Amino acid sequence: MQGVGELERVAEQQDRSATFELVRKLADPGVGGLEREQIGDVLGRLGDPRAVTRLTEIGHDRDRPAEVRLAALRVLERAGMCPEGADLRAWWNTGDDLIRACVLRQAERGEADLLEPVLRDPHHLLHRHALAGIEFGFEEPRWQQYKIQGLDHPDPAVRWTAADVLCWDEPIAAEPALHRAAVDSDTDVACSAIDTLRYYFSRATLRLLHEIAQGDDERAIAAKDSRDDLRGDFESEQLRIPQWIAPVADLLAPPVLDTPPSPGPSQPSRPGPSVPPTAELFAMYSDLDGPWAAKLDALRRYDWTTVPAVDRPGLAIFLSGHPDQEVRALCCPILSTWHEADRLFALAHDPESGVRKAAVYYLRFVPRSSEIATLTWDLVASGEIASTRGYEALATCAAHTPPGELDDRLIELARTDLRENIRVEAVSQLGDHLDALLPLLSEPPLVTWGVHIRLLDACAKSGLHPFAAGALREVDNLHLAAALADLDD
Repeated sequence: MQGVGELERVAEQQDRSATFELVRKLADPGVGGLEREQIGDVLGRLGDPRAVTRLTEIGHDRDRPAEVRLAALRVLERAGMCPEGADLRAWWNTGDDLIRACVLRQAERGEADLLEPVLRDPHHLLHRHALAGIEFGFEEPRWQQYKIQGLDHPDPAVRWTAADVLCWDEPIAAEPALHRAAVDSDTDVACSAIDTLRYYFSRATLRLLHEIAQGDDERAIAAKDSRDDLRGDFESEQLRIPQWIAPVADLLAPPVLDTPPSPGPSQPSRPGPSVPPTAELFAMYSDLDGPWAAKLDALRRYDWTTVPAVDRPGLAIFLSGHPDQEVRALCCPILSTWHEADRLFALAHDPESGVRKAAVYYLRFVPRSSEIATLTWDLVASGEIASTRGYEALATCAAHTPPGELDDRLIELARTDLRENIRVEAVSQLGDHLDALLPLLSEPPLVTWGVHIRLLDACAKSGLHPFAAGALREVDNLHLAAALADLDD
């Protein structure tokens, strides 16, 4: 059917008229590996919900070649169309290792009981897939330790995965092991660690990357890229913390002493195009075939305030019940703009986690409601969410709770919760009610320096100068040093 150019056109336009022919070719055992990979990539970008049933059938068909089954499952993963909850657990219960590997990669916190036994056993056949599964949303220290231990695994594929997944949460404890991995005997492992180290803001890491970058091999190329990325952050702070930066000043460009010119008054953003007539909108988005990239982009750009009030309830029902999960997610800011809180509340229980995340975030901007406060607090307290979803839910809860009523719970979260982003957001939501949390500055970091930095920022805004801050001045972390400088100012 298509050449590379045509495949790229289909992908760019998200032309779903090609979906079923592409699925047919993906399943053809005569198709070469590279072509199947290209087809799978395009199908993942199409994100066509009509393909889910067929791709699932192919992925579960044990009579098909493993490479065909894996390609179908990877499309579902890439497009975020794998099942969740009980349906994902049913996949695990097939006992099929190809399916189980997919389950581990797609697992959420509700599947922790499936992940942890595999993570505990470094010899497990699916250990690498379990490590991939805890990249996002598993931020507590025990999960970080599994990732860090993976850097010393005898299998380079496991070491590569461990180095890759450590880029998201940036646990301080991983830095020494990532430094070792950056000189791993396996080039792919080393390059993965080097790429991750661009997110570890220490002088030691900057120096290591500079040293590796002196060569001309693949590792040096990767190190130059990561070093230059990290160096930009250091250079932006040279004038504020020159003494702290001095040990690596030789690696940086000279500081710019001239004050950059003022950009002038900001221009007001132009409103998006008006929404088409409601009947036209229904017709456009009811057709699941054809190019969809422009239609999805239009949902982001339309000025939804131009929709007549009389048309909004019907459109809210249509968009929030759409079979395409991306439409449901993109309608969340629309519903928030219209203060359609009931529809957003329903989407907070959507079968798809990305839709639930968007709904919880945009519930923050509708009129205050005790029901929304209860929903979001229950989400946080349940432990079902963490990372970005966790702190967004806590922020929404705070927006729907009268001032001061949440303080005791926020203090408890900041003190005792094991989810890093929940702790950091709890500090932020407390404002200047910090006294009970200042002892945390004397405690070692749980995962990152995030809580300490946020506390120092709050102290600087409140004019506080906590005694415990002095002990932090020797820590090798750029952002912590900058926060201390703000406190001094």
